[in-house]
Amino acid sequence: MPPKELERVLRDLLGQPLADTELRARLEQLADEEVSFSGFTWLYGPELYRRNRVCFRPFILSRFSTIMALPKWRVEEIKWAGERGRLLDEWLESVDQNDDFELFRRLYEWRLSARFDWRSRDKRDAEITRELLARFQSAGSPAQRQGVLRKFNLWFGLDEAAACELYRTDAAATAPFILQRLKTNWFSGELKRTLMPRLLQLADDRRDEDFRWKLYRRQVPEADWIRDCLALCDRIHDSAELGRELELRHPEGWGMNLADGFFKLVERRERDVFPYVMRHLRQVWRGWLMRGKYGKLADYARTKGWWDLWAALVRTCGEAKEFNQEILRLVEDTRLDPGEVEYRLLMLAGVSREFNWGGFGLAAVHQLEEPVALAFYRRLPELLRGPFKVHVAAHQWGETYPKLLERLLLEEDEEMIDYMASRLVTRWGRWSNAEKMVEEADKLADYYAALKADEAVFCRRAATVLGQVPAYSITNYHELIRQNRLARLLFERSASLYLADPRSLADLVEAAEIHVMALAYRALGLNDDRARQLAGGHLPLLLGTLLRPMERGTRSLAFGALANAAADPAAARLILERARDAMALPDTKYPKEQLLGLMARLLHRWPELRGTGEQPVIYERAA
Repeated sequence: MPPKELERVLRDLLGQPLADTELRARLEQLADEEVSFSGFTWLYGPELYRRNRVCFRPFILSRFSTIMALPKWRVEEIKWAGERGRLLDEWLESVDQNDDFELFRRLYEWRLSARFDWRSRDKRDAEITRELLARFQSAGSPAQRQGVLRKFNLWFGLDEAAACELYRTDAAATAPFILQRLKTNWFSGELKRTLMPRLLQLADDRRDEDFRWKLYRRQVPEADWIRDCLALCDRIHDSAELGRELELRHPEGWGMNLADGFFKLVERRERDVFPYVMRHLRQVWRGWLMRGKYGKLADYARTKGWWDLWAALVRTCGEAKEFNQEILRLVEDTRLDPGEVEYRLLMLAGVSREFNWGGFGLAAVHQLEEPVALAFYRRLPELLRGPFKVHVAAHQWGETYPKLLERLLLEEDEEMIDYMASRLVTRWGRWSNAEKMVEEADKLADYYAALKADEAVFCRRAATVLGQVPAYSITNYHELIRQNRLARLLFERSASLYLADPRSLADLVEAAEIHVMALAYRALGLNDDRARQLAGGHLPLLLGTLLRPMERGTRSLAFGALANAAADPAAARLILERARDAMALPDTKYPKEQLLGLMARLLHRWPELRGTGEQPVIYERAA
């Protein structure tokens, strides 16, 4: 409905003499139906909070908004002004008195947005700082000071005078608060890096070493850091102690290029600082067009014969072109001792850069260009099968290896063929290198189809391929099966063949990719004596499929495997116990009807396992 009509409905609803629970239910229904509902936070928020803040506070927070969504993908900012401003001022005062920290922060920032836009960030910071200091100094107890800090847990920057005043009043409470609000550039940590000498002196006077060095690491400019580190190099002779002191002073910040500082440290103390420098090489960057400061450090390491530092720099900081040039130079160097060639190549192998955050991680690996990979395979095939295997993984947006694949097929290199197949079996589409990779997968489909003459050999090789498929690498299974012959062969047309080798099937059950696991469940659920025997051996793993998070279709396949695993009353009892627990799960997408079918099959086969409520009831016609 139009916003004006919605406002009328809201005012009418708020004026009715309804019970709090009924009013909340009707408001929740209205909020679900009307896209503009949250834009009236200024109207329903103060009234509901005044009426019963315990009951309505979760609803207010969940629907809180300072903008109104309108039809046709339009939005309107709700200004803190006029009649709305009066209502919101009264509400903010009430929230402040009740020490409702989260709601206070939202309302306070809303009020600030009416006076300061993004171009007035410094004025906004000054306003927040002024009110924060006034409240903090008037607080009469540590608990009240903590409450003030929680209310002003906002995104703003503190200047040195305010930080000193806060720290002087209550160091223990304010130290973390100050560290989170230092005025540094959020991305590079570089533009506003300036030490706060008075605050550092206060920390020294209190002997607060932890806060003092955290403050130093987050604020020290690069020039000051280099000067301090060089002074340490001159003063400290023990390499272990020097490493500890350097770590204590290591700058914190995103995107900082410390190549110049590392170069001066290495130049001054050489190998004594290698452990520290190599630990932080991901803070060394090459220039946009040239090699920059990184190139200066890498060339110096080569001149000195420090091949461990040189290799780490090329792998971590160099671009793919330079990495390939260095690999090719070593592979084609016939004058250098073969052992030395292999030693330097081994140091170049592995991940370049990585990012890890919680349960999410990304890793970058330099791909070998195909001519380099061919030259590498001709001279050092064992090394390519080992640590350099990850460098020849075909990629839709990177390198492909049709000639290398032909060479591998000619040499009958099973290990490398299976690895290449594990990367090609997940490819489909028409973008970039996708069509080329699908063509390569077609060649491998013919190769693996020929192995079906010996079921055990095919099972072993196919399981090796599928076991190496990375997790989450299959995004559209149906389109993959339609376009990729190799995927069609291994996933859809060979399920019964995987029963030929129990060990290979066990690898599929414990694979990383969920579609590979689903294939194993499908094989174990076949109407085959071998499937029933193998399913019983995998019962502990199959029991987990009843309760663990899983896609509906995959779980349904697991039910078939569980039915085959119930070869005796003891196994059936275990399955039924877990299945009864699964019936109580609140998951609305759980295939409960299929789970009920599994339980019915087991109870029909073993009546002695039936519970009191699972006995059949026979009704007779009344006489």
